[in-house]
Amino acid sequence: MLLNPVCKILLLSAGFVLLPSCKPGVDEAKIPASTSSATALPANETAVKPVKANDVTVASFDGFGPAKFGGDEESVRMSWGRPLNAGKPTEGASCYYMSPETAPDAKRSIGFMFEDAKFVRYDVADASLSAPGNIRIGDSADAVRVAFVGRVEEAPHKYIEKGLTLTVSPEDKAIARLIFEIGEDGKVSAWRIGIPPQVFYVEGCG
Repeated sequence: MLLNPVCKILLLSAGFVLLPSCKPGVDEAKIPASTSSATALPANETAVKPVKANDVTVASFDGFGPAKFGGDEESVRMSWGRPLNAGKPTEGASCYYMSPETAPDAKRSIGFMFEDAKFVRYDVADASLSAPGNIRIGDSADAVRVAFVGRVEEAPHKYIEKGLTLTVSPEDKAIARLIFEIGEDGKVSAWRIGIPPQVFYVEGCG
């Protein structure tokens, strides 16, 4: 390939930096797709945001982070590290939730249940948070069974036809329980951890 005299001078004076105006013409249509420096996803593929594995210092059978079951509101607020809004118990009851959502009828991504002013359970409907066993929303019922061999009790779901609840006991035989709700598609739709009897409330505080 021959370069014009101006380009030769520019190359020498710039330490062999090839200026755009001196690049030889290239027919891009003739470049094979495999030579591209970036690998494009097929048209029917989408990038999936990685989900962190379960952190036992966050979601555990003991509570949520430093906040242990039996603790107070302040311990949960400190563990969450962001604002939480407290609901109000119904008349004659002492059960309520604290959650990040502000609207009363908003679907909670996570909700911390209190009864008799004590932290007793938390409910998760957010696929970015993994439960013990590295199980998250969207995983299969079989994945739960494999993760907790010999520690799973199965029962029909009270409201979902062909659905299940899978109740997991901790290895140390503590009283807390981890409950996965399984939809008709055989996948985890929500999960919760707490102490009896509150962890077994099907309707939450309802």
